[in-house]
Amino acid sequence: MADLEEFADFTHRHGDRTVKKVAITVEDCYEIDKVEDIIALCEQYQVKVTFFPIGKALKYADAPVWQRAVSAGCEIGNHSWGHTDLTKLSDRDNRFQMLRTQQKIDSLLEYHYPMQVLRPPLGLMSRQVAAAIEPIGYMAAVKWDVDTTDAKKAFKAVENGSILLFHARKADVKCLETLIPQLLQEGYELVTTSELLDLPPIATSTDL
Repeated sequence: MADLEEFADFTHRHGDRTVKKVAITVEDCYEIDKVEDIIALCEQYQVKVTFFPIGKALKYADAPVWQRAVSAGCEIGNHSWGHTDLTKLSDRDNRFQMLRTQQKIDSLLEYHYPMQVLRPPLGLMSRQVAAAIEPIGYMAAVKWDVDTTDAKKAFKAVENGSILLFHARKADVKCLETLIPQLLQEGYELVTTSELLDLPPIATSTDL
């Protein structure tokens, strides 16, 4: 089973261990006020994070927040429409989970934003899922190697290339308020997952 779940060409728990870069990822994003708090931190410290919202959590009223996230240089990745275990779905249903969320993001941003990274719900991934979604533009499934909202533990666990897992919740924001300046002081560059994995840049409205 492990050889089906883990494959370096598509699924990544971390980036290059020789480069002092890390990627902070924020998934689910049900609490939009906490999303705003995290964007504010990005603006304050001039860093980037990757948001992986659940498609059904995206609301039209929150369009300005997601537009602000992209303007701040942050990335938006796909966390599926309904937080479903993708390994149990058909190829058609996997594509539906990706495309429905893509359509919602496009409507909020008011242009086509080609998402290219996926955070698999529950961290469950397979070659079959990758084969189903690669043709519609996905280049990587992004897992993580640091998962804690304790700033001291997170800082101690971080290595070059680390991918940190957070959610848009109060405890996570509090952790990031401490952790982000610590990582910068230590000399880490905080980048998007696409940048960490050397994927092509995503076209935004400013590129059109």
